[in-house]
Amino acid sequence: KFIRQKVAIPRAGLLEISAVDQVCETFGIHSSLPIAQDMYNQGDLLFFTNTGVMTQPVDKENYYIYTKTQLFAHNHMQQESKRLDPNDLIGGTGILGRMSDSLVQYGRKVGLFSLDRYHVALSGIPGISESTMIVNSNGIPPVYVSTETKEVIETLHNNTAADSGFFAETWSASLMQSLDTNELLSRELEDVSTYMEFPVTHLGNQLRTVARLIATREKRGVDADMFYVEVGGYDTHSDVEINLITRFTEVNDALAAFSAEMKYMDLWNNVTTIQVSDFARTLNPNSGDGTDHAWGGNYMMFGGSVKGGQIAGTYPDDLTDDGPLTLSRGRLIPTLSWDACFITIASWLGVPEHDIPHVCPNCYNFPESHFLDTDEIFDNGTAPPPPSPSGSPSESLHPSMTLSTPPSVSSSIASSTSPSALPSITSSALPSVVSSKDPSLSPSNAPSKDPSLS
Repeated sequence: KFIRQKVAIPRAGLLEISAVDQVCETFGIHSSLPIAQDMYNQGDLLFFTNTGVMTQPVDKENYYIYTKTQLFAHNHMQQESKRLDPNDLIGGTGILGRMSDSLVQYGRKVGLFSLDRYHVALSGIPGISESTMIVNSNGIPPVYVSTETKEVIETLHNNTAADSGFFAETWSASLMQSLDTNELLSRELEDVSTYMEFPVTHLGNQLRTVARLIATREKRGVDADMFYVEVGGYDTHSDVEINLITRFTEVNDALAAFSAEMKYMDLWNNVTTIQVSDFARTLNPNSGDGTDHAWGGNYMMFGGSVKGGQIAGTYPDDLTDDGPLTLSRGRLIPTLSWDACFITIASWLGVPEHDIPHVCPNCYNFPESHFLDTDEIFDNGTAPPPPSPSGSPSESLHPSMTLSTPPSVSSSIASSTSPSALPSITSSALPSVVSSKDPSLSPSNAPSKDPSLS
C-alpha cells in the first residue's frame, strides 16, 4: 500500500501462488486471470520476473549510458522487444525470424504467421525462411478475382522475355505465389472448425484462427509454426483497475479456450506461448488513478512442456525509490533480459548451441551467469515429437516441403506438428509477442505490481 497507494489491489483481491527462492513465499495474480493461477498450479505456466529490453547489465548510475534503446517510449521499446538486436548487427530481422532461419538451415519446415499486420519479430534474413503470411483475426479472406481477370494476370506475370528486369520478375513471382497461397490456404481453412467455443473478442478471434491454422499443418507440409498475436489497450494512464478488469477478462477467456483446444488436439506439449511487452508500468500511481511507462516487468510463458509453478529470475527485494534497481516512481531496472528468455525457447525448439549467437546477437553483452538453464525452464529441455499424423499430407502450400516429426514453433501463440513458440500477447502498441501489461506478479504481503500485459 505504501508503494502502490491508491492503485493498490487488496490482498483479498489477489489469487495466491507459491514460489521458492524469491523474496516472498507467496505472490498474487490479478483476480481476473484465474486461468494463469490454474496453469501455474498445474505446472504449465511460469513467470519471468523483472524482465525487459536490455543492452547489457546496468545500474542506477549507468543505465542511460549503456542502454542503446530509447527507454519508456512505446515505439522504440516495442520494436526492440521484437528484434532483440540493439546494436543492429543483423538489421531488419526479428527474434522469431532468426530462430526460423536456424531451424530451416537444419532441414526444418517452418510456417510464419502474423495476425492482422506485419511484425518484424517474424522477419529473418531474406532467402532463408519462407515469407511471413499475414492473416486477419478471422482467418484467410479470399481474394475475389474474376476468371477473366485471373487469366489476364497469369498471362501478364508468367511471361518472361530476354530483357525482363530482375525487379519485375521478382515482383511477378511474388504476386503469383501470394495469390496461389491465398487460394490454397483459404480452401484448407474453409472446413476447419474448433472443438472449443472461443470468445468473440479480438484476442479470442486471433487465437481461434491460430488454432485453425495449426490444424492445417499436415496439409501445409510443415513441422513447425511461429505465430505472432497482439492485443492492446493496456496503456493505462488513467483508471487502471477498471481497465485491467476488462482487459484481463478478455485475456483470461481467450487463453482458457486456446489451452483447452490445444489439449483436445493432443498438442499441448508441443506448443509454447510467451507473453512479451514493451515495458511494465510505474508502481506509483499518477493523479488520474493510472500508471505510467516503466521498464522491468513480469511476464507469463505457458504450455505443456513448460516447467511451470515457478518464478524465473529474481524479484526485487526493495521497491522503494531507495532500492538499488528503482528509478523514479517505481520504475525498475530489469535484471533478466528478453535474450535470456528466448534463448531457452530456441534451445527447446532444437536450435543448435553454436547458432544461438545468430538468434540472439546481443548475448555476448551478458555474463554466462545471466542466462537461464533450459532444463530448468522446460521439461526434458527439448521439444517432444508431435503426435503421429492422422493422415497423409494433401496438396501443400509449399510443394517442396515434407511433413517431418520436429516440433512446431509459434510466436505469441502458435503451434504445429512441432513445438510452437508464440511470441505472446504483446503490449499496447506492441503486436504480440505480448501486451504491455502482463498479469501482475506481486507479493501478496505487498500490493500487486501493475500487470505487465499492456
